[in-house]
Amino acid sequence: MPQQIIPITDLASAGLVQDTPAVSLPPNVFSDVHNVRFRDGAVKRFPSDVDKLTSLTNVVYVAYWPSTLGDRYVVITDNGSDTVFIVYNDSFSVVSAQGGTNTGVTGGSWQHTLFNGGYHIILNNGNSTPVFLQDDVVGVTPLPGWASYAVEEDVTSFEHDGSAGVIEVKNTVFADPGAGNAISIKITALPRNTAEPIHTETVTINSAGVVSPDATLADIGTISGVNYSNNSFNFTPDTSSGGTVYKISVTTTPVTAVTAGVIRSYGNLLVAGNLKETGGRTLTGTVRTSDVAAPGVMPENWNPFKNGANTADEFILASTGTIQDLAELQGVLYVYTDSSIHSIQQTNSPIVPFQIATVTDNYGVNNTDGVIEVDGKHIVYGSNDCYVFGGHPGSISSISDGRVRNFFRTNITIKSVRFNKYDEIWFWSSSIVYVWNYRNNVWTKRDLPTGTNSMSAVRGDLLLSAPTKLVGVDGSAYLSGAVLERKRMAVTPEFDTESVSGMALLFDGSSKANIKYAGIDKLGEVVDFTANAAIPFDTTTDFKADVRFNGRFLNYRIESQSSDTALDWNLTGYQIKVSKGGSR
Repeated sequence: MPQQIIPITDLASAGLVQDTPAVSLPPNVFSDVHNVRFRDGAVKRFPSDVDKLTSLTNVVYVAYWPSTLGDRYVVITDNGSDTVFIVYNDSFSVVSAQGGTNTGVTGGSWQHTLFNGGYHIILNNGNSTPVFLQDDVVGVTPLPGWASYAVEEDVTSFEHDGSAGVIEVKNTVFADPGAGNAISIKITALPRNTAEPIHTETVTINSAGVVSPDATLADIGTISGVNYSNNSFNFTPDTSSGGTVYKISVTTTPVTAVTAGVIRSYGNLLVAGNLKETGGRTLTGTVRTSDVAAPGVMPENWNPFKNGANTADEFILASTGTIQDLAELQGVLYVYTDSSIHSIQQTNSPIVPFQIATVTDNYGVNNTDGVIEVDGKHIVYGSNDCYVFGGHPGSISSISDGRVRNFFRTNITIKSVRFNKYDEIWFWSSSIVYVWNYRNNVWTKRDLPTGTNSMSAVRGDLLLSAPTKLVGVDGSAYLSGAVLERKRMAVTPEFDTESVSGMALLFDGSSKANIKYAGIDKLGEVVDFTANAAIPFDTTTDFKADVRFNGRFLNYRIESQSSDTALDWNLTGYQIKVSKGGSR
C-alpha cells in the first residue's frame, strides 16, 4: 500500500476521556492530558500561576468579597490557637486585620456567603460561631442572635381573686430542653384589662433539678428524662391589685454554643444547616432560618421558638442524611444532604411561611462547596458522580460518566468553583483539578501549586490560597508540563500493522512541542514512551516530525518544551503519514 496522510481534526470537541478503554475511542479523543484547555476549536495551554501576595503565614482560606466599596479579599489565617481575618483591597493592601471572636477554635471547613448585595460577608467553619464583616466597619462580629435563642412556651394562665395565700400550680408539662440545658419558669402577673405586668418572678431549674431561687417557690419535683411533667410549684400571689391574671411560661435556654456545617443567604434571610450544640444535640438533618432582615442590616434573630413578630424557623428534613450544602436555584432553596435533595420555598404566608418537599433520595452532595449554579441548573459533585440538577428528579443527568467519573468515585473531598471567564467549573482535590467546560461539554486537567487549600472566583481570575501565599491562575506566561496523550489508537480500522514515517502538528501560529511515540501490536503491552527519543517540533522551522515506528496501535504524547513558557498552543489537529503493512 502506498503511503497516505491520515488527518486527525476537531481536537477541541471531545477532550479528556479516562474511563472508557482507549481502543474504543475516536482518534480525536485524548486518554490523558495536563495543563491544557479545549477552547475556540483548538487545544491551548493554561496560563501560568502568578503570585499575588507572598510571605503570609498559616493561610487556610481566601474569600473574594465584591463589597459595595469595591473588590476585597478576606484571608483567614490559623496558627493552631488563633484565627485572624485579614481584609485586602483590590491592590492587595491591608484594610484591616482582626482576631475573630472564635479565637482558639481552629480547623473546620471554611465557606462564605454574601448578604445585602455584598455589604456583608458571612464566614463560617462549622467549628465555631459564624462571623460577619461589614464593608464600612473594621472588625469581625458574631452573627446577631445566633446562639442566644430560647425556647419559650406558655404552660398555662389563670385568674386569681387577689386573696392572700399560696398558689399551687400542679401537673404542668415542660418540654425537655436537651442535655446540659436549664429551664426557667416565669410567672407574670397581669392586672385585668391591661397587658402591662405588675409583677414578674422567675425561677431557674438546672439540669440536675436544683431550683434557684427557692424563696417563694417550692421545689417542683424531679426532672424527667423526657419532660418536666406532673410536677408542681408554689408561689405567693400579688395582692395589691385585687385580682390578677397570672401567666405561667417556661423558657429553655441552651447553655452551650451552636455551630452550623453550612450557612447560605436566601433572599433577605440566612439559612443554616447541619447544626450542633456543643455538649448537647447534634442536628445533622435540621435547617434553621433567621428572621427576615430589614434592608441593609443583618438578621437579628435566629430563635425559632420565640413568639410574636418573628419569622425565624426550624425544619427537620425527612431524611437521615447529613446536610452538606444549601444552594438557591430559580427562587427555590435546595438543601443537599449526602444522600438526598430537598426544596424550601418561601410562600409569603404568615401561617405557613415555607413550603418543604423532598426532591430525591437517590442523589446528594459529598461536602460543602460542591454545588455550582450555571444557566439555571446546579452542577453537583456527589453520589460518586458529577451531575446536572435542574430542579426535579427527571432533570438529573451525569456529566462525568464514561469520561472522568472514576475521579469522583475515588476522591472523598472535592471542592468546586466557577471560572466565568473561560466557561469552566474547577473540581479540585489536593494538587490536581479536573476542569469542565460547560459550553463545550469537555473535560481537562490542570496541576495546582503545592499546598493549595482554597479557591475563590474573582473578577476575571481565580484566586488560590496556600499556607504562605495567594496565587492567581491567569498569568501572562504559560504553565510548563502541558501534555496531550493518546494510547492504543488504531490508525486504520483493519488493525493491520502500520508503518508510521511522519507526524505533522497543525498549530496556528508560533508554537513549540516535543513528540514522544511508541507502537504496540497487542492491547496488553506496556506503552513505553522512553524507548524512543523525543522529537522537537517548532512551527517556525518544521512542517513535520520524523516519527518512525511500526505497530497495530499508535501511542503518542505531545509535550510542552520545559524551557518554553512564552508561546501558547493553538493546536487544531495533526496528520499522520502511514503505510499499511501485512495482516498477521
